[in-house]
Amino acid sequence: MLESQTVTKMPQKMKNTSVKRGQPKSSGSVPTDQPVVKKKKKVFKDESFPRGGSVKTQEIKDQSSLQEVANPDAQLFKEVEEEHKSLQSKKKKREEAKKAKFLQKPKMPSLVDSLPEAHLLTRQILAPGMLILGCVKEVHEYSLNISLPNNLTGTVALTQISPAYTEQLQRLSQMSEEDLMSEDTEVADLPTLFKIGMIVTCKILSVQNSKQSGVKVKLSLNPQDINKDLTPEGLHNGMAVFGSISSVEDRGYVVDLGIKGVKAFMKSLDAEKYVQLHNEGFPLRVGQPVTCALKVGEDRMERAVGETRTINVTIDPSEVTTAQIEDAMEVKFNCLAPGMKVTTRVMKVCENGGVVVKFLSFKGSVPVTHLSIKTPHKGNQMMARILYIQPTTKSVVLTTLPHIVDYSGAPVKTSLTQYDKGDIIEEARVLYTDHKRGAYLKIQDGVTALAGLKNLSDEKVTDLKAHFKRDSIHRCRVLGVDLMDNVVHVGMKKSLFSKSFVSLKSLHPGDLFECEVVELKDKGVIVKSGHISGIIPKMHLADIPLKMPEKRFIPGKKVKCRVLKNDLSKKSLVLTAKRSLVNTQLPLLTDLSQLEAGLQTEGYVIKTYSKGVLVGFYANVKGFVPKKELSTEEIAHPEKVFYTGQVVKCRVLSWNLDKGTVTLSFKSDDWKQHGSKLANVPEDFQIGKSVDCKVTEKRKTGLDVVLKPSGVSAFLPRIHLSDSLATCDLMLEVTDVGSVLKNCVYFSRSNVLILSKRKSIVDYCRENAVVTNVTDLKDGMLIPGTVKSIHSRFGIFVELPSGLVGLAPNRFVSDRQWQKAKEQYHIGQAVIARILQSNRDDNKCLVSLRMQECYQGNTEVDLVEDYLMALDKIEDQKSRFPPGIKIGGVYKASLVGRSDDKMIYKLADSGISVSCPLDLMDEEDETDNNNSLEVAVLNFNVKDNCISVVAKQDIVKAINGKSKAKGKVNQKVEGKALMVCDEVTVVILQGQLEGQLAHVPTRKHLNDVLSPTFSTGQDVMIFVKKVVNGHIVGVPNYPMSRTKHQSVEGLDIEDGKFNLDPGNVVEGRLQKLKKRSGILVNLVGGAKGVVCLTDLYDEYQNDPLSKFHQGQHLKCYVIDLGPKQTYQLSLRRSRVFNDKSDVKDPEVLGVKSLKVGQELRGYIVKKTSSDLLVRIGRDVFGTIDGADFSHIDRRTKRLLFNAKIVISTKVIGLDGDKVHLKFLSYKEEESGRKAIKRQHSVESVTSEEELKPKPGVKSKDKQKTEETQESTKKKRKKVVDKNNSDKKQSNELSNEPTSGSQNSTDELPRLKIDYAFSWDADLTLPPTENMENSSDESDSEETQKKTKKSKKDMTKEEIMLFEFEKRQLEGSVRPEKTEDFDRMVLQSPDSSLVWIRYMAHHLESSEIEKAQAVAERALKTISFREEQERLNVWVAYLNLENMYGTPAQLQKVLERAVQQNEPLSVYQQLINIYVKSGKLEEAEQLYNKMVKKHSANKSVWLGFGDFFFRNGRVESARKLLQRSLNSLEKRDHVDTISKFAQMEFKYGEAERGKTMFENILVNYPRRTDLWSVYIDMVVKSGDLEGARLLFERVINLQMAMKKMKFFFKKFLDFEEKHGDESSVAAVKQKAQEYVDSH
Repeated sequence: MLESQTVTKMPQKMKNTSVKRGQPKSSGSVPTDQPVVKKKKKVFKDESFPRGGSVKTQEIKDQSSLQEVANPDAQLFKEVEEEHKSLQSKKKKREEAKKAKFLQKPKMPSLVDSLPEAHLLTRQILAPGMLILGCVKEVHEYSLNISLPNNLTGTVALTQISPAYTEQLQRLSQMSEEDLMSEDTEVADLPTLFKIGMIVTCKILSVQNSKQSGVKVKLSLNPQDINKDLTPEGLHNGMAVFGSISSVEDRGYVVDLGIKGVKAFMKSLDAEKYVQLHNEGFPLRVGQPVTCALKVGEDRMERAVGETRTINVTIDPSEVTTAQIEDAMEVKFNCLAPGMKVTTRVMKVCENGGVVVKFLSFKGSVPVTHLSIKTPHKGNQMMARILYIQPTTKSVVLTTLPHIVDYSGAPVKTSLTQYDKGDIIEEARVLYTDHKRGAYLKIQDGVTALAGLKNLSDEKVTDLKAHFKRDSIHRCRVLGVDLMDNVVHVGMKKSLFSKSFVSLKSLHPGDLFECEVVELKDKGVIVKSGHISGIIPKMHLADIPLKMPEKRFIPGKKVKCRVLKNDLSKKSLVLTAKRSLVNTQLPLLTDLSQLEAGLQTEGYVIKTYSKGVLVGFYANVKGFVPKKELSTEEIAHPEKVFYTGQVVKCRVLSWNLDKGTVTLSFKSDDWKQHGSKLANVPEDFQIGKSVDCKVTEKRKTGLDVVLKPSGVSAFLPRIHLSDSLATCDLMLEVTDVGSVLKNCVYFSRSNVLILSKRKSIVDYCRENAVVTNVTDLKDGMLIPGTVKSIHSRFGIFVELPSGLVGLAPNRFVSDRQWQKAKEQYHIGQAVIARILQSNRDDNKCLVSLRMQECYQGNTEVDLVEDYLMALDKIEDQKSRFPPGIKIGGVYKASLVGRSDDKMIYKLADSGISVSCPLDLMDEEDETDNNNSLEVAVLNFNVKDNCISVVAKQDIVKAINGKSKAKGKVNQKVEGKALMVCDEVTVVILQGQLEGQLAHVPTRKHLNDVLSPTFSTGQDVMIFVKKVVNGHIVGVPNYPMSRTKHQSVEGLDIEDGKFNLDPGNVVEGRLQKLKKRSGILVNLVGGAKGVVCLTDLYDEYQNDPLSKFHQGQHLKCYVIDLGPKQTYQLSLRRSRVFNDKSDVKDPEVLGVKSLKVGQELRGYIVKKTSSDLLVRIGRDVFGTIDGADFSHIDRRTKRLLFNAKIVISTKVIGLDGDKVHLKFLSYKEEESGRKAIKRQHSVESVTSEEELKPKPGVKSKDKQKTEETQESTKKKRKKVVDKNNSDKKQSNELSNEPTSGSQNSTDELPRLKIDYAFSWDADLTLPPTENMENSSDESDSEETQKKTKKSKKDMTKEEIMLFEFEKRQLEGSVRPEKTEDFDRMVLQSPDSSLVWIRYMAHHLESSEIEKAQAVAERALKTISFREEQERLNVWVAYLNLENMYGTPAQLQKVLERAVQQNEPLSVYQQLINIYVKSGKLEEAEQLYNKMVKKHSANKSVWLGFGDFFFRNGRVESARKLLQRSLNSLEKRDHVDTISKFAQMEFKYGEAERGKTMFENILVNYPRRTDLWSVYIDMVVKSGDLEGARLLFERVINLQMAMKKMKFFFKKFLDFEEKHGDESSVAAVKQKAQEYVDSH
């Protein structure tokens, strides 16, 4: 019975125990985040109860008495328990002691413990290294002001934007002024990159606290500073990360995220929406900040493989707004950054109103000012963004304000932006008060305002709640706007309302402005008036430059200024304190609309140039004063008469509103003229007298000096430092302030005293009495001078000593080719002039610069001596180049990069970059980027700030081991030209002086500008003249110039062809081999030609230039006249001998001829960092990814990259003019056997007969081809014959020929419109062919049979219906319904003819809008590759709007057409439309627009002239000719005048046309084409006697025999047509006499 009771009672006890064990868990009395010490549980280990549970000791004591009464056997259990206690007492004590020790250890505090309250951001919390979210508050020229939380402000310097932007700024700072003027710099300014309201992530660099200026926080926006702790493994799809645009690519942008091992790329499509909505449609610029949403995929393990990973990002506003970190993502703490969006849950509401939240696996806080919920409760979920992260405490603060949480990357636009500083708000309702911050108020549109404690009242407020009760109304004034906290800061003190607040908006350029001096800085004086700050630039402090401005501008002093510029976007106010401008009585020029001819106003000099002075006015209005308008007196050096900041009076001459240019003049009788006073001179002054001087200031244009011992100021221009312009740059560089210059001479005196140090002038003044008056000049005098100006019509003006000016007429500029010689002269160049004639009345003289009159047979080496002395000084000057680098020195260098014509190396010791021309280096070094080698220094180029070296190892070794023998005067030495400069050539010597460098004059005389110079590698014989400081100076044997009768050596001119018209075969001799390019050819008659690599063979060969050598005789096919008067030639057998039987590599004539998938062969001609440039045609190139060549060995790569191996490629993409290729294979080098059938060697080409194919002999391939073609013709003859008539109709409408069996007929033929489209033209749709080219021949025959069989079984109605549909598809039936046209455009979506006919169909029904809709539909449907088809539709669209639309609609269509097509083509088509519709005025306006935009295009001017002539406006056309000559390049002048002369014959006066031709032929008497055109025009005008006189003149000229043969033949044809037998016989007699005499 005892056993049964025991068994029955135990379940009840266990049940009670289990219930009591669960009670503490449900009570919730112990907080989860507090440590809990639990009592030791009792564990039963009795053998009878192996599964006994544990109970608490206290519970057992409470129940023991009850169980004793209820059950007598309970004592048994009690004894067992007591026994168990005694057994386990020691173990229990040990465990409790261990647990107590564990509880005493310091526990890591949670984030809530570290932030018991959600504190506001204060100055004390700010610390370097802290990441924080900010909002762009102000954008200045060189810095940004960033609004931080709690009304704090930070500053971002210009160099803390991004590394790429800083690199751009560094390159910009290193550019010279000329480069800045000539090149289009792409560096964006800060207002372009940043907009007010843009939210950015910042990093605090430093925090400075001062009592005077408060706290100064310097920030950085560099992504590498902000995201440096992020790792690739921590990136997740959809995460928002702050970055910056690093570079702009063709298909997108490279984004700098600052994450090591991660490259980010953003496609153009992902940026398109942001660009259109928030960037005004302009592409993103380098340095522009972006908030990106990551697109990294889902597989994290895949992203963690490799060293560098490329991810895609997007800035699409919709995706950036929704980008957030999900709770399921595993994000480490160091991967958190401000701006990231998360989901939070409120854990605790703090006493100060803020909350503690939990997000992801972290905890953070939200201050009360950044809560969007008024009364948050525990457990609330909120979307938030990280506001800032403290690096020391690892605490995270978030914000839930909607304008930040929903930020899409665009500038924040809230209702706060309507308030400006100083605005008065009449009614503001108190919401609540905060004893730490102030009173919160509600103003208009629900905007919250905050009145700080200091701005509540002028008196001390003791009880805040009593003074500012809830819902009370107060008057306040706006003090500022805080976009981060989304509040307006206001003040309610009465003293604030008494101040006069002037806003920037109320200030306009030209307004007077009284202000107070705040601070004097390097850039100028900072002034302030109320809350408005401005700056007075240094040049505007006074009328004259102040030496000690700090004495005049004392902080706190009141000054009166005038507003120069007020930029509201940058919040920049620029003032002037010049009394002349502040107190001026003349009109103020603040806008171009105020301009009037003769308007007198006052401005200030911005900058002086050699050609004039730039004058500034108000609101960035500027004007230019040409040199001739500076004064009534001549001012040769404006920089010496005018200074920057000088106040000047001027009058308006002319202006151009389209270009924004204004032309001014300083000439006027109302004020004193500038430069009218002669410069002061010493008592012993005399032109030509030698004098010493001391340099006081160095300018870009020369040296300011004082004379010794008189102390009179003078000026030594840069061009008068030496006879060589290059040496002038060197001398100016090495001359320091304080240097004493000896042996200078007085050159001229006007408003400035000019000195000269030229050797030619100094020697002339020492040996001759200087002529100071024209009356003393005598014919034949040789006088040194300076090129003053170059006039296209008259000649060259030369300035002589004493200020005399002589004119060298065009015919006296050079012995021959004076037009070309004029192009070789430069302003400031030293020349020797011979006096031809002097005019005492006009005080002028005529001079000659021709060599035959000025060269006396001696070559002076003084020019080289000056050059070497300047180089020696450059070597010693440590400021520009590192010390120790000498001319001729050998140094170790490594390859850095490459440009088009040179390689860039870096010297190992000094680290300076040097350049080496490609001609002076070994071929194997060009592709080895890691190559380290030795180079030898040849030259210091001061202008380009670089050192020129030679890298050919044989030359370097020769220089390094040069002979120690010394050169002797008059010693004859052989050498080789290394570097040819304008004035000096560097030669490496051979023989006794082997390895030594010598310097020789490039030309034998100052006026010798046309003689052929040396070429690199040319052998030279020199005579040593001097040894200057170890440098050998010599005189070379100069290359002989050709006489007018000399031709290409070795060519049979009499028998060879001389006609260079395209399509002719001419003879030439190979001049030079150009690797990666082709060959240069000298043609008969002195012309130049070039043969591209792809025009050498019909089957491309490895090492294509190996079979050619210099001087080789070639027969060339003339393709066209290319740029720089160089003919494009071809040596292809298919061109030269018209033998197309063996063409393996057809010519690629343009990108339009290519198709995706087409396989081509070519040569690699250039290597970049990632791509390779492949030449596949004459002017057609493609790009290949460099990674495709990673498996090829190094030696083969070197050959491939030097265009020595043919490669096979495949077209994988066409993007405009860009061709994207895929590498397939390369042609193996042949070893013992031919891999591919070889092309005939060019060397074996001797005559056409040898290379003509022998009759009866055919190759296998050709035989197979002919058999195939023959069988094809037989099989398809019926089909072709059947459609012959249809093809004729198609060919009449289409410019593309169709062939019966070869061309694709899936689409209709294309229409090419070269004229204005006419709606009334009868357009018949071209037929489609009745077969498919893609089908097999047998299939075609079976299809025809089935069709015939099926037609037999048809009824009569079905046959008629079948025939109608067939004719409709073939185009023989004109569509009549909209459905018919829809069917046609589906069949041929890229045919412009179908679309245009569709438009005409709607116009016949007067449905204009439907026709417009069809045009829009066509433009969307036609492929972008079909440029001509799209242009046709655009032309039709323009015609439609011209006939039925408004001018505004036409203008919109025109703007779109110009954007999507070649603008010139669109404009020309529209002009044709205007002319056809009789709108001549609109056509003229469009032509005026074209000649402005395309002023260098000859065809535009000719078209405009033809327009005037055709419409009877002859005088306008003649004036247009003068305008065109001022805009076109000189090489186009002759052709332009010739065309206008032809127009005169057709539409104007024939006599005037004759005069124009005569004037041209005076300068170009041997131009065959001009004579031919002239004679033809005279014949057409009916003046036969005049034509005979011209023939008589031309056959008596001294020209080549081939040209004379041409004219005699033309003369004979003329007499046979218009003369009689006697005149014909006379011509033959004259021809016979000519042949006998020659």
